[in-house]
Amino acid sequence: MKHINILFLGAAKRVSLVERFIEAGRKLNIKLGIFSCEKDDGFYPVSTYAKILKTPKFHTGKFQGWLARALKKYAIKIVIPSVDPATIALSKFALRNRAKHPSTFFAVSEYSLCRAMFDKKLAYKFFKEHSIPTIPNTFNKFPKVIKPVKGSASKGITIVNSPRQLRDFSNSCVMKNYIIGDYINGTETTVDFYVSPDRGFIGAVFRNRLEISDGEVMVARTKIPRAEEQDILNKAIGIKGWAGCITLQYIMDKNGKVYIIEINPRFGGGATCAIEAGLDMPLYILSEYLKIDFTGPDKIKNIFMTRARRDFFIRGNDGDGVL
Repeated sequence: MKHINILFLGAAKRVSLVERFIEAGRKLNIKLGIFSCEKDDGFYPVSTYAKILKTPKFHTGKFQGWLARALKKYAIKIVIPSVDPATIALSKFALRNRAKHPSTFFAVSEYSLCRAMFDKKLAYKFFKEHSIPTIPNTFNKFPKVIKPVKGSASKGITIVNSPRQLRDFSNSCVMKNYIIGDYINGTETTVDFYVSPDRGFIGAVFRNRLEISDGEVMVARTKIPRAEEQDILNKAIGIKGWAGCITLQYIMDKNGKVYIIEINPRFGGGATCAIEAGLDMPLYILSEYLKIDFTGPDKIKNIFMTRARRDFFIRGNDGDGVL
């Protein structure tokens, strides 16, 4: 049985995703060694399957050097970003060092795309340049949504309902760190799609976000896209440089107009819904590394996903766990 070591960059709570990779390995008769980069070497839910590696912060130069050493020390063959800052760090490393690591598959998009998608102001400019409809900031139209330029998981989002509230917010914050857009009342949808560096676009799954907690989907249902929804995906996949799993999020208003919210070049929190529906992205990534043929799904299952809390326990340092 072949053995492959995979390094996730920040997979702390992605237990279900890691389980999907292990299952994909079984299908290919491969045993996976799982590693995850975290801020310390303590216990994380993913510790159930992964060896935790204490890592310098992703945005620092120290991380770049650390990653080069880790690839050699742990014989890492596949590297996958699991959080937004990791997409920047890994794409930068791949840009500079891919030739030095020809036997390692970096499941990440090009650096220019990762950088643009990480910064919401750059993303807004990017969408405009590529004629992708995004949420406008209409003069004197309220309510408005204010988001941190480099935020994620809905952290730091504020809704203002009047010019006065907007002025009060502006007086209390450094506005260059935020982006303002109209509040759109509509249905939020995520599209998980996979792009192979060699084969191009493989497939996509549309899923409505029915319930959200801390920015992550908790309840979702797959759907057949309308023409307007398919069009926004077509515009996105027409952009060169995507690789691996990409998560696109948009909102459709009551008039059927679609506005893109963001594109994250990584696995989304609810990507397991897309995998279960037929877009077996873990299998594709393993196949990419092994250089074996694979194809996208013939059809997408109509499924409903709901996520539940799961408890993990670790004994204290007193030896017997007794207080």
